[in-house]
Amino acid sequence: MQTPAPGTLRVLHLSGTHLTGDGALHQGSVDTTAALEAVLARVDDVPGVGLVVVSGDVSEDGSPESYAAVRDRVGGWAEGHGAAFVAVPGNHDLREGFRQVLANGHVLGEGGRPLAHTMEYHPPTVPVWGQSLVAGRRVVTLDTSVPGAGYGELDDPTLERLRTVLAEEPAPYGTVLVLHHPPLPAPTALHEALQLRDPGALADVVRGSDVRVVLAGHYHHHFAGSLAGVPVLVAPGVANDTDVVGPWSEESASTDSGALVVDLAEDGSVWSTPVRVPRPEGDRVVFRFDAETVTRIIDASTGR
Repeated sequence: MQTPAPGTLRVLHLSGTHLTGDGALHQGSVDTTAALEAVLARVDDVPGVGLVVVSGDVSEDGSPESYAAVRDRVGGWAEGHGAAFVAVPGNHDLREGFRQVLANGHVLGEGGRPLAHTMEYHPPTVPVWGQSLVAGRRVVTLDTSVPGAGYGELDDPTLERLRTVLAEEPAPYGTVLVLHHPPLPAPTALHEALQLRDPGALADVVRGSDVRVVLAGHYHHHFAGSLAGVPVLVAPGVANDTDVVGPWSEESASTDSGALVVDLAEDGSVWSTPVRVPRPEGDRVVFRFDAETVTRIIDASTGR
């Protein structure tokens, strides 16, 4: 891959790592630690990465051990490449375990240097919030997770806090927002039920601001769209890849993994390069849920 142009911030965007504290297989079939290591090995020679992002579903079980594994593997990769490292909770994460290991999600700063945090206690009802400055870009992480649910939401205090931050003096080269649930249409019935609620509220805050890109996950497949004129880039999943062309009412995934390499130029230009990491050995189907099973999952995840 080409070296980024001077002044460009190159981001390695990961999502859906789904690591477990005891090494249990995701969906009973995927070794997510091995999948993550394969993705990191695949992108090891990508030059000029200045920021590594994990946009949610960092953990599968919410255990401190799973977050420590991500911190050691992804944080170790970032530190070795002189890159900052931030993460944000997703619907599979638990805020208590996340905060215990990753604090507010901003683990490494510019150049891969550890960031200091005051370990202030917050109850699980309080969303995780973080911001830092990386290569002249203000990186803001937004917690869209809802404890006990699969859908996403940004509460009024979070939106007001974001509005206040964006009303401050603009960052030299704009703001990067990182969240889990994309403010984009969903590819399947299950993801539609578990999508971000009221994305228009976020659009109202972002519109006319210095936000240059929104990085999201959740869908386990690469998507690109826009929100209030701002590019939205959804990373492939590390744990698996959603079948986006199958029947709408069903849900299935294969064992493929991937990542995005996102370049943010000084003039605000944004472009992304998907990196696919196939794992063809054995049965490539991770799971296949029929419409009845999908309905049961939706009911359990939304409280319907």
